Amino acid sequence: MSPDTPKKEIDTIHFTVDDMPGVAYAIGVEIHLSAQFVATFTGDLVFELLSVLYHEMTHIWQWFGKEGSRAPQGLIEGIADFMRLKAKLGVSTNGFVGSGSHWDEGYTVTALFLNYVNDLHPSFVAELNKKLYDGWSESYFQDLTGKSVDQLWSDYKQKFQ
Repeated sequence: MSPDTPKKEIDTIHFTVDDMPGVAYAIGVEIHLSAQFVATFTGDLVFELLSVLYHEMTHIWQWFGKEGSRAPQGLIEGIADFMRLKAKLGVSTNGFVGSGSHWDEGYTVTALFLNYVNDLHPSFVAELNKKLYDGWSESYFQDLTGKSVDQLWSDYKQKFQ
């Protein structure tokens, strides 16, 4: 990874409310929100929409790796939920610290694991995202923390169970 890792140049983001199942998704510079989700949501809709948009906006700016060397989808979703967590907007699904069966399970499980690693090594998630510009490798965890992802996951599970 070079210190000159480029930042994505985003001038415009297109936001669409669609009649579709699910909650939302981002692709390229587009965010699609489910009208069905909005119509049936019970609770604090403004807070929930802010949370969902924060998660999807993360996808707009994050790196995913390169063709043939893409990061696991669970990691991509976990990074987006980690950013949501850091903004004090919660996470996408129910879960608790130490839950999950694998580090790249995604969403809440991965977000809470990344938060643990980031607490041990401040800026870990930002540095990991930079590395994803060049592609994906589990060795990034070793490079950035001195421990393999499997060892970090084991330490995490041991600490919180």
